[in-house]
Amino acid sequence: MPERLRIAHVMPVYGERGVNLLGGGERYALNLARHLTTECDVTFVTFGPRHAESELYGMRHVVLPSLSGPPDNPFPRTSFLWLRHFDLIHAHQLRTAATSMLAVTCVALRKPLIATDLGGGGRSLMFRLRLHRLIPRFVMISRFSLGLLPASAQPRATAVLGGVDLERYAWSDDGRRRQAVLVGRIMPHKGINYLIEAAEADIPVVIAGRVSDAGYYQRLLKMSEKRPVRFVLDPTDDQVRELYATSAVTVSASVYRDLDGGSWPTSELLGLTLLESMGMGTPVVCTAVGGMPEYVVDGKTGFIVPPNDSAAIKASIRRILDDPALGRRMGRAGHQHVQQYSWQAVAARVYNEYERLLGRS
Repeated sequence: MPERLRIAHVMPVYGERGVNLLGGGERYALNLARHLTTECDVTFVTFGPRHAESELYGMRHVVLPSLSGPPDNPFPRTSFLWLRHFDLIHAHQLRTAATSMLAVTCVALRKPLIATDLGGGGRSLMFRLRLHRLIPRFVMISRFSLGLLPASAQPRATAVLGGVDLERYAWSDDGRRRQAVLVGRIMPHKGINYLIEAAEADIPVVIAGRVSDAGYYQRLLKMSEKRPVRFVLDPTDDQVRELYATSAVTVSASVYRDLDGGSWPTSELLGLTLLESMGMGTPVVCTAVGGMPEYVVDGKTGFIVPPNDSAAIKASIRRILDDPALGRRMGRAGHQHVQQYSWQAVAARVYNEYERLLGRS
């Protein structure tokens, strides 16, 4: 029997303590790493003010010292030479200083590197210096995200769709309230303003998430005046789960171009809240943005509508709210549909990519 692989998962996120779960990207990396522990020895690497080590979900968690700054693009204050002890490195987020450094370091160490883009990060040398040429394999979370890679990198890429924690977000028979819920960071590309415009007396809306753009949040509050809109700020996982379970429909209204004309070409590479909702039997409405249409079966598990179109969002929400039988059918269909995207299934597919890159398959 071959020895267990030693894998380092590097998530370029800065936190004063623990893992800073900014959004779906960080949750994706953490969940993938923890579910790979059944097959290999995993070290999960993040960044912070000083070096630290601890145990996290059966993994070794290493915090590397870095300069403070954007939390989703820390600048490491240490070399990655210690990674020579691993069989393979899996880096998350392409547009980061850390992944750019890893691309060069892994070539020098002759260590295989796999990269997954989760839509975050910021300024880096990855594309300016075409460092992506040094990365032998990409594992992407949707066909849309694969298509965003440079043409020369796409032949070295595969899309592994998913995943979702089907135990945490299990089928729920709780009574559904006549309301639509949106879960996500409060920032312009989430298109929350279009959902608020869709809110009416018979379409109550709940928005749950962390404020990432204070100015945008204040504008949303102004828009919400005299509308049936409620905000749940910094919700716990249990609160989010309850909102999924008790709402008639979950909405993701994300856009490529926000209300001020800002461009977000990597908006919603996955759409994790849709998978979580469908796992619990809640139908969904999403915009035709990013990878979301790859996970939603239009007319069966929910509805897909054009982005930046509050009227289309309103009409789709109302169809579900006004027809509880339709909502139940879509909920059952969605629950069945997402079984293929379990974290166990995703981890198995990613592990096969490790073995393929190492020549063990």
